[in-house]
Amino acid sequence: MILIVGGGPAGLAAAIACGKKGILLERNPEAGKKLLISGSGQCNLSNARSHEEFLAALGDFRAWLKPAFYNYDNQALMALLAENGCGVWIREDGKVFPQSRKANDVLSTLLTVLHKRGGTLRTGFMVQSIVKAAGGFLVTLADGKRLEAEKVIVAAGGAAWKHTGSDGASYRLAESMGHSIVKPRPALSGVQIEGWDAFHQCAGISLRAGLRIGKQMFKGDLLFTHKGFSGPVILDNSWRMEPKTAIRISFVDCTDFIRSLAENPKKRVISLVWGMALPHSVAEAAFRHLGISSDVTAAELRASERNRLINWLESAEFRIQSLESLDSAMSDYGGVSLMEVNSKTMESRIIPGLYFAGESLAYSLPSGGFSIQMAFSTGYLAGVSAVNSI
Repeated sequence: MILIVGGGPAGLAAAIACGKKGILLERNPEAGKKLLISGSGQCNLSNARSHEEFLAALGDFRAWLKPAFYNYDNQALMALLAENGCGVWIREDGKVFPQSRKANDVLSTLLTVLHKRGGTLRTGFMVQSIVKAAGGFLVTLADGKRLEAEKVIVAAGGAAWKHTGSDGASYRLAESMGHSIVKPRPALSGVQIEGWDAFHQCAGISLRAGLRIGKQMFKGDLLFTHKGFSGPVILDNSWRMEPKTAIRISFVDCTDFIRSLAENPKKRVISLVWGMALPHSVAEAAFRHLGISSDVTAAELRASERNRLINWLESAEFRIQSLESLDSAMSDYGGVSLMEVNSKTMESRIIPGLYFAGESLAYSLPSGGFSIQMAFSTGYLAGVSAVNSI
């Protein structure tokens, strides 16, 4: 028997792969609680990019996640749902949703597939501990009951959105069995910026920008908020940030702007900045922040002001004040160290017969359907590997 801990996308995928050999244990009264609120209830379940583009989007974790993705890719997940009555809709940007735009349809379809394959779901079963025993494992529940298993797959989620049951249980179970845990921190999180008063009025403005964190550069949509930044380029890389982290934002390339300053000495500098398609309110806030008059002409602009303005437009420095808490962040970066798990099987390198999947593992992926897809892919690979090893 194979026990799977956690009834989210990773656990459901593992149980589907295990079929009759698997028993899925979910602590909540129903499985898939976090899945039901994903994508504001519409469930962005995957992304339809080509293999190469999909893997490229996984960033630092591309190489490690590649075997799981190729074992059960985006096309396989979409086909599984469609073949069982849940058609999918692919948006222009590649994001995949159920045709109904209802997360419940995805969950009910996965549960139907689970039952078709002979799998068993047990809800209200909270795992307290897992101990290696002769011939397998001894799993103790919160009510004191004990279950024996040949193999165990831990897929009890991460430490974000605790109200869904993702309270770090995977991490505690893994640590109790000798695994190293990367301390969780918020991911897919907006950030608050120190000294934000000058830019408060820019809240709601979205633009394309570059983001530099240390030596790494990223590009994407940036959203101004009342307290700092959000938008995909921030959310997708927030796991790299922490309070006091300095980030740099590249708003525009100033090559044309420098030429315009020389060619239009009588024009107001701020109008030339507007000509670069920088939103008016952002330009005005930048001038106030830099202490430059919005009425100054190109001829009147001092060299020191010119340099400050160009440097800000091309590489404005901001310092992180805080990120969202784990309670409100959409995900977290933390969990079982990838070095201690075989990426080709999802099996622990420390304890044979123990497997990990989904957000129990220390990786963080961008928004756009990648996290749910890879939870399913890693879960399915863990299930297949566990079955094949018996």
